[in-house]
Amino acid sequence: MACTIHRLLPTTYSLFLTAAIIGTQPDDAFAGAGDGASTYGLGPVNAGSAQAFSAFDPGAWAVYYNPAALARTPEGELSIVLQYGDQELRAKSLGGSDPVTRENDVLSDTSSELALLGIKARIGGASDTTRPMYLGINVGVDEYISNILPYQANTAEQGQFLRYESQPLYLAFGGAVRDLVRGVDVGFSARLTLAAKARLVAVSDLAGNTDSEQISMKAEPSLSPAVGLNVRTSELFCGHSPWRPSSCLPFGLDGLEVALFWRDETNYEVSVDANVVIPGVVPEPGLDLALSTIDSYQPPVFGGSFLLPLGKLELVASVEQHQWSELESQFSGDTIRDQADLRFDDVVVSRAGASFRWSDQLRLFGGVALEDSPLKSSRSQDVNFLDADKMVLGVGGDYRLNSAPIINAPLVLSLAYQYQKLDERDFELTSINSSSDPAPYETVRADGEIHVFSLSASLKF
Repeated sequence: MACTIHRLLPTTYSLFLTAAIIGTQPDDAFAGAGDGASTYGLGPVNAGSAQAFSAFDPGAWAVYYNPAALARTPEGELSIVLQYGDQELRAKSLGGSDPVTRENDVLSDTSSELALLGIKARIGGASDTTRPMYLGINVGVDEYISNILPYQANTAEQGQFLRYESQPLYLAFGGAVRDLVRGVDVGFSARLTLAAKARLVAVSDLAGNTDSEQISMKAEPSLSPAVGLNVRTSELFCGHSPWRPSSCLPFGLDGLEVALFWRDETNYEVSVDANVVIPGVVPEPGLDLALSTIDSYQPPVFGGSFLLPLGKLELVASVEQHQWSELESQFSGDTIRDQADLRFDDVVVSRAGASFRWSDQLRLFGGVALEDSPLKSSRSQDVNFLDADKMVLGVGGDYRLNSAPIINAPLVLSLAYQYQKLDERDFELTSINSSSDPAPYETVRADGEIHVFSLSASLKF
């Protein structure tokens, strides 16, 4: 019984604190800004190209993907994005000794509703003797700013998907310098994450009803860095700008651009210290409980991209390594998930895309990405994580008004659609409370589909 109380009470009170302080419900499932940047893409260009153009798009969202891209164009930008994701994540029962009762195969059909604000501005380089410098900032919140800082960390009898389930506040900022060396731009940015620490002192009955509560909470910010490097090959090797290309590079590669980028891991941490008295069960001075968990983890990413302009057509290819193996050490110290013995693989994500300049005003773009699942484990006790390999397809376009009504400034309207298909994969569900433990009580087949719509209006200056 002592072991059962030790395992159940931290989860109960951490979820109580989450609900009471942050305003969400323990059994909610989320999908949004916490993993929106890497899972869907920020804004129409990134969502509609399956993030293939993320290393080269010079708009405000370069702050997250490759800050050096801020310096590719001199225009400033104020961009507002509304993004909606509709997901259907399924777990079909294949039977077992004690299968869970389900209404249907749909495990999660929650939506992602994001409001994003991005700003890019030129802050230096007004004269020919100084190098142009650019600054950018991104802010994103879920449910169109009505849900700012929810947290979630659960065990799940029916299973739960590793991704698409969390969305704390997204905030990133950074800058770039053009031509630090001829033809080479560099950028640096950081993403803000939080470590929330809560303290609870309470008297409770066995049903979880509390009185005499004393609750305190504080959040400590931390920064996760990212760096980027963009190279215009004709300028670096031939000494000519893209507007005066030379012929020193073979095979028509004078316009080739190369990008290298790295961003560190991010996660949101929650720590709970509690002292609980349960009359008749746990007398004074009470039972000290401690819980620590992480939410919305994103792994370290290192990648490289190539962009080749061919007249009105641009082709891009990108390869990224996502170092998910770093998550194993994180979960080993996670109070809710430490018993699951989770294992992760580093994965390589391949992306390819194209854009076509239909006219001076209209541009069309699209892309495809292939990503293996980082989840090596096919069973994870009590936590029961699910995940699968996926294919991402995107398409979109933008239209530029060189002089928009009223504001009398260039305005770019963009729209994109993205489709994600999760392959089928089998998992075994296990629980310490199951009569079949350590054997699984059910086998399920996970798969899913996600539809994302992204709309933006970007004021240029």
